[in-house]
Amino acid sequence: MEYLEGYNNNLKNRLFGLLCEYEKGREWEKFLDSILIELMSYPDERKTINYYRLYTKVASLRYLSYEYFRTTVFDCMSLLSKL
Repeated sequence: MEYLEGYNNNLKNRLFGLLCEYEKGREWEKFLDSILIELMSYPDERKTINYYRLYTKVASLRYLSYEYFRTTVFDCMSLLSKL
């Protein structure tokens, strides 16, 4: 499962990149969509309750104000270590 650890680290970096895109006022929604699409391809046997919590939190980012957006991104990054 070493590849999943690498994948999760990559996803953490992408979530942080999403936050940076949001803060700079760039096209963060396209970036968010690409992360959601990638999460959909997560292996079914690895989809635990924490995966579904992560997916739901990431999907909600589109509707959050900056304060909650930032907090939720860091929550998502923490959840990745539990997958």
